[in-house]
Amino acid sequence: MLTALTSGGKQVVLTRQWSLVNLREWRKNETFHCPQCKEQVLLKVGDIVIPHFAHLKQTTCRDSFSEGESPTHLLGKIQLYELFSRLHLQTAMEPYLPDIRQRPDLLVTWRNEQVPIEFQCSTIPIARILERNAGYDMVNMTPIWIVLTPQKVQDSSAFVLTHRFTQFQQHFIRQLHSPSKEVLSVFITYNPLKQQFHYLSHFIHLRGTAFAVCHSIMRSKHQTIPFAIPATPSIKDIEELTRQYQSARRKYLRSVIGYNQRGIQHRFLRACYEMRVQPIQLPAWIGVPTFGQAAFTESDSEWQLLLIAVMRQMRNTPFQLNLTILHSFVKTFEGDSIQQVEACQSYVDFLREQRIDIYRMDKFMGRDFVLEILSGRFLAMHARN
Repeated sequence: MLTALTSGGKQVVLTRQWSLVNLREWRKNETFHCPQCKEQVLLKVGDIVIPHFAHLKQTTCRDSFSEGESPTHLLGKIQLYELFSRLHLQTAMEPYLPDIRQRPDLLVTWRNEQVPIEFQCSTIPIARILERNAGYDMVNMTPIWIVLTPQKVQDSSAFVLTHRFTQFQQHFIRQLHSPSKEVLSVFITYNPLKQQFHYLSHFIHLRGTAFAVCHSIMRSKHQTIPFAIPATPSIKDIEELTRQYQSARRKYLRSVIGYNQRGIQHRFLRACYEMRVQPIQLPAWIGVPTFGQAAFTESDSEWQLLLIAVMRQMRNTPFQLNLTILHSFVKTFEGDSIQQVEACQSYVDFLREQRIDIYRMDKFMGRDFVLEILSGRFLAMHARN
């Protein structure tokens, strides 16, 4: 814990303005107490671990104070406290909220609203996060969770990279609405050791939990409130997103035969067989990142080919397809069926706009639909920003 009360009742917040020498001298003549239980706490000042307070004995309030915090977590809380204070925002360190018996890392007052800030360094059960969010909701507060930057992201200086999001990380992806129907997904993380925010944004789903994303870095001293929104990807960034998407598409199509032990019983391979086309020879209009494609965990090539197969079996064209068929189609996939129907509709709209003849698998083999789609998507997303 980084806050305590002096014997005179004055609150102390251990920021970096305190030197180790001064703190060691101060603790010789001062006693400190827990703001919650009022029991005496010890001011620990070592040469390695960040100075902090700790209860002298077991108390009922230790759970809400999360003692035993890592040095990284302590440092991150201090830096974030200094950031918000520097922006002239009323900022409380580790305040106790009695109505819900919770203690956020920080509580920032912005535009007359109190916003809990949680800096999460370790992986904890999703149920615990939902429980804390439910508590904040009871007192009409919307928390901002900032996750410790993953090591792979810390080590990368690339503007575009591929990242596999764990189930835990996926829970902290924020959805920002844009002027178009697109939603800008943003994953904000913080690295205290370098005092940098890392943004992952403009997600393009590849397969499973893998996404091609734009990666931007911002020094904490340049951060704003509300948090800065990533800029529109440059032409070079969009070209790199396209390259990574196409690379993942080719990798999947080349591996699906060699690594799938079910062979022709695999429904994607069966559909290829029935259409008399090799997976690697699919036309460029199958396997494209149309709106909502992340609703499927499967590769775009897989679910889009299967949708084409359904249309062909029913002797339909994209102009004849109706929602009943789409609702029936998505029942064979895991995930949010409403979002998957929207994704299918967007893909069908793409086929209509391009006037694709789904019965001609030999057309548009070399056209770069991916670059066209991504360019149009991101330009529309930021058109009014």
